[in-house]
Amino acid sequence: MLNLIINADDLGLTPGCNQGIIKALTDGIVTDTTLLINTDYTQHAVELVKLHNINRVGLHLNLTWGQPLLPSREVPSLVDENGRFRRKAAEAVTYMKPSEIKRELTAQVEKFQATGLGLTHLDSHHHVHTYPEVLDIAIDLAREVGVPLRQGNMVVCQAIRSACAITTDAISLDFYEQGATLEKLQEIIKNQRYGTLEIMCHPAEPEQLLYDISSYNVWRTQELSVLTSAVMREFLEANNVRLMGFDGLQA
Repeated sequence: MLNLIINADDLGLTPGCNQGIIKALTDGIVTDTTLLINTDYTQHAVELVKLHNINRVGLHLNLTWGQPLLPSREVPSLVDENGRFRRKAAEAVTYMKPSEIKRELTAQVEKFQATGLGLTHLDSHHHVHTYPEVLDIAIDLAREVGVPLRQGNMVVCQAIRSACAITTDAISLDFYEQGATLEKLQEIIKNQRYGTLEIMCHPAEPEQLLYDISSYNVWRTQELSVLTSAVMREFLEANNVRLMGFDGLQA
């Protein structure tokens, strides 16, 4: 049997993301989500998940969107001249000092814990935790709080497991852009017959704000349609796929 985690990234990015993710969790096949803790819409997200009796979510570690939780003067290597995170991860990590990464990500974990929500797992915005400059710090945090950490590729998976931290057997990042179709999602699932697979997704309700701030916009609405399709639910049942969240991985 395949154990399948379908995780919605970007909870807290915009109201449309928040609403779409809630719909995908309550009416669809999404089983977990990860919260950006430093945005204008974080509190809206927290209130919304609690309203729908969702008491546990993951944390989307963030070093590439918005402003850090800590004052810029305390983490100068993480920000540009405007005090904001650099948006391109591959560039941003070349500036970052490990001590400042550790302090900011620790602050993000602590702010998450203050929401009263339980923590299911850690991953990151723009996969920044998979870069060597950040990976060991993310692994240490995952071990400290006792939750799984998203992999990204086999190198990252091996590093996580070598440190005796928890991750899935496999991950797919292919349900994205032109791949955000019913057929592609079914193909991804069919290609992983056993173990635990995470599929990353980004569902959202349509809104102008997403077009203003993100190049990944119209696809999010398409993802939501696929993830709430009755056809997908029937497909999972027919193929003996067990849906689970990251809490099930910990068990």
